[in-house]
Amino acid sequence: MNEINFKKLLFTIADVLEDIGVEFFIDSGTLLGAIREKKFIKSDRVLNLAMLQENLIPVAKKIESRLIEKGIKVAVIDHRHRRPWDGSIYAFKVRGYGECGELTSYRKIKGKRAVPSHLNDYWAVVATRFFEELDEIEFYGRTFKKPKDADGYLTEWYGDWRTPMKLSDCTDSVRRPELWWEEDD
Repeated sequence: MNEINFKKLLFTIADVLEDIGVEFFIDSGTLLGAIREKKFIKSDRVLNLAMLQENLIPVAKKIESRLIEKGIKVAVIDHRHRRPWDGSIYAFKVRGYGECGELTSYRKIKGKRAVPSHLNDYWAVVATRFFEELDEIEFYGRTFKKPKDADGYLTEWYGDWRTPMKLSDCTDSVRRPELWWEEDD
């Protein structure tokens, strides 16, 4: 991970989303780095941004075309590799400045928010309350949105997120306290 290029990618995506007027927030490892390290985590390989799926669907094509105009390569993730999918988009994988990122959308299901794995047959599930109220965080001199209860959100995803992990501990770094397997959805 090149910190300067990660920052360029973050700012480029943020500029596009802000110009379109869609709400998004920093997510996962990017949020963890912003809060705990006040910078990107050196071992992180993917920039993480997210939004609610109902906000993504109406502007997905516009986001895709604007990112491409900015020189960002975009892969639309609209299916899972192993199972049939209803065709709705749930993420963009992006590449720019030599770095990778994701803009993931959380779908409301069974009163929670979930995102499907595009590699396996499960949904990663988090409490809806984390997305009901967003707050702001200063990150690299710019203001970004984040879940207001970032502590609870990061605890749900990572467990003890305050203690940095050794690289050798990263084989199961994401706690994912609740998974719904294909039969459950």
